Amino acid sequence: MRNAIELDRLTRSYGRRRGIVDLEVEVHEGEVFGFLGPNGAGKTTTIRVLMGFIRPTSGRATIFGLDAWSDAPRLHRRIAHLGSDPGYLGELTAAELLRHLARLRGFEPAAWRPLAARLDLDPGVPIRKLSRGNRNKVGLVAVFMGHEPLLVLDEPTSALDPLMQREFLRLVAEARADGRTVFLSSHNLPEVERSCDRIGIIRDGRLVEITTVGALLSGHWRSVNLVLGTPPDPGFFDLPNLEVVASSGRDVHLMVRGDVNPFLARIARLDIRDIAITTPDIEDLFLRYYDDQAGAGQLGPTGAPGAPGPPPPTDGRAPARRVAR
Repeated sequence: MRNAIELDRLTRSYGRRRGIVDLEVEVHEGEVFGFLGPNGAGKTTTIRVLMGFIRPTSGRATIFGLDAWSDAPRLHRRIAHLGSDPGYLGELTAAELLRHLARLRGFEPAAWRPLAARLDLDPGVPIRKLSRGNRNKVGLVAVFMGHEPLLVLDEPTSALDPLMQREFLRLVAEARADGRTVFLSSHNLPEVERSCDRIGIIRDGRLVEITTVGALLSGHWRSVNLVLGTPPDPGFFDLPNLEVVASSGRDVHLMVRGDVNPFLARIARLDIRDIAITTPDIEDLFLRYYDDQAGAGQLGPTGAPGAPGPPPPTDGRAPARRVAR
């Protein structure tokens, strides 16, 4: 599998201010890679290095085998980029700006129209009069109207309403289906959960972990509430990775971790009147990387940070990085 992006011990220092430190990342061609972290974690700095806007202090970033800094003019022909706070010529209408951008990139002047319609963008309004959400739409139309093999998006949906966020997810899925690569920086965790193949988590300028969304979710606890026709026999729920949180006869609250098939096979023998299974929200899982106290962010059986559960790390370090390829 070829890589679209490779970061090799990439570091960018701002003197006394923290930037990014020793990032090691491989983004495969044709995948959607989520780059997660709160504001100030180093996401935008990483993207500015990738785009050749700033030079690395040390290490290297390559895109399609070319150096992101020295080969930036060649690479810009192959990248569609949307910054977190794009600046536009406010006196132009959205249509005038998008026509201009289409011509600059060698597209038909009206290449933007189908996407503008999908995103419900009024093209006749001067950009300076658009709301932040509608300016967001202008940027998305500009990015997705082309056919560049790499899309680099920095917080692309921060001001969109839920309907437009769903349309954005469809656009990302279509880009992946076309074999394009998407590097998506975000702290919108549900968005990343629904769109990304793998994710990298950055904390204080350092990469904490690279994994898949499925792997991130699979090792954690699920909450199960059962309403039974008759109470279960004593010891009925004695299974590995299964814990009875509360039981009052016919109402049982359980926590299940990992593979749920043994649990499902066991409860198939019960007279179940109702069942509710809740998967932990990715946001809860993500927060464990940002707790200042050693191990306080680990998720236990209650699904809340700091609850009893698997033993937390005791040395105060960030969790070891696991790389999913």
